[in-house]
Amino acid sequence: MELTKNITLGVYLPGETYIHNLDPRTKIIAAAILITLLLFIKSYLAYAIFLFLIIAILVIATIPPGYAFSGLKPMLPILVLMWLFQLFLYSTPDAEVIVSWWIFSATDAGLHMGNLISMRVLFLFTVTTILTLTTSIVSLTDGLESLLNPLKKIGLPSQELVMTMIIALRFVLILAEELDKIIKAQMARGVAFDRGNFIQKTKSLFPVFLPLFINAFKRAEELIVAMEARSYTGGKGRTKMKTLHMGRVDLFAGLFILLFSALIIYVILIVPPVI
Repeated sequence: MELTKNITLGVYLPGETYIHNLDPRTKIIAAAILITLLLFIKSYLAYAIFLFLIIAILVIATIPPGYAFSGLKPMLPILVLMWLFQLFLYSTPDAEVIVSWWIFSATDAGLHMGNLISMRVLFLFTVTTILTLTTSIVSLTDGLESLLNPLKKIGLPSQELVMTMIIALRFVLILAEELDKIIKAQMARGVAFDRGNFIQKTKSLFPVFLPLFINAFKRAEELIVAMEARSYTGGKGRTKMKTLHMGRVDLFAGLFILLFSALIIYVILIVPPVI
């Protein structure tokens, strides 16, 4: 029962492609723009254009699409539940009933809303995954600190905020590895996690979460002790080994994102929403 093989968020795949060599600030800003656009998309045409962009980025970055999308597998049960909730609970005054069961009715409006929300979550996750797949943790940290550096003028600890986000991102893989070890230990003791239906499999995982949380707090405490032992005091007075520079490739990437954003906004304004 390998869990870590389906974890792609926070994993970095080294490469020398145009996407990898972009300034981390360019990639972070581009990802933020794409995520903002996804929040306003309500048509299948816009999502189709978005899918074309995602595939093009994966091809340029030489990232296997199968690997990039494999991280979606753990999210499928949640996405199915979200889709079902929207299908049976969302409706509009002029919605047509597709099927009725007991007190629940599935409408065409609920179907479209479920589809749009599911695709929105999938694309949000994919954009974030591509960002981490093509940007190392060090570069991602430097880029975020540089972008949030103006917040220091109003008293916000930007360096501490970035460090917290990066640690949380790294803990995704760490906790996945811990969960995998605990499950294998339980399976060695005769516990069967792959038997029964979905509900039974979910119930069998409950005894696993207690040692997982204990190990998570233990690792967090060890991290705090290690940082204090090294006299970590935040970003005050710290220098960077590498200085970030934006080049011509970053300019072209920025212009492309702006043109793509204009296209998506045009589609949003022209094409009527499906709901």
